[in-house]
Amino acid sequence: MKPKSSLTPIATKIKKWVQTAKELEKTRFAISITRLTSIKSLCTDRVAAEKFALYIAQRVQHEMNQATCPEHYTEEEWEQHKQVIAEGIAKMEIHLENPSNEGEQSIRKLLRTINSLQGDDRRNVAWGTVHFVRSGNLLKLDYALRCFTDNDFPYWIYKLAKEYVESYAPEYGSGITPKSVPMLLEVAEFWCQYYFSQSLSEKFPGFA
Repeated sequence: MKPKSSLTPIATKIKKWVQTAKELEKTRFAISITRLTSIKSLCTDRVAAEKFALYIAQRVQHEMNQATCPEHYTEEEWEQHKQVIAEGIAKMEIHLENPSNEGEQSIRKLLRTINSLQGDDRRNVAWGTVHFVRSGNLLKLDYALRCFTDNDFPYWIYKLAKEYVESYAPEYGSGITPKSVPMLLEVAEFWCQYYFSQSLSEKFPGFA
């Protein structure tokens, strides 16, 4: 358990995300997604990053299970994506419980499978080449799995949180919009539970 004094900056960062959600009730523009960069400092060890990655992957799975097949996928594609998500979650759970080189290699193999499913639609834009992926859900899983295989896991945690929270609306622009609020609060809730074993409403009464 960390000393209470060392947890104060963490509470401040989480509270700022809650305040951001409140700001969106009044603002007419999207708030910069860079508000999430502070998440990197919460991942002081790989286990914290892995647990967050698993949490977001499970949220993605829940959303997919509640949704119907989007028009731009065939039913077979949609079911395949759901199976890959389930496989990824299973591999993350196993590796968290019993880390091993074999488990890491299994995750790397799944990353190659995901890459093949994302297609090869690469387009040149002003700042370079952009890969237009087939599935945003598989992209989130990709980022989550890399928290288990890459040494720079804080980078992938930010990428994952950004992909999960960021949204676009014509009237607001791109960034953290009112549509982002449920996802932003889920991110905040995870870290509040992780560090304080309290819900947002318990830790920040009057804000959450």
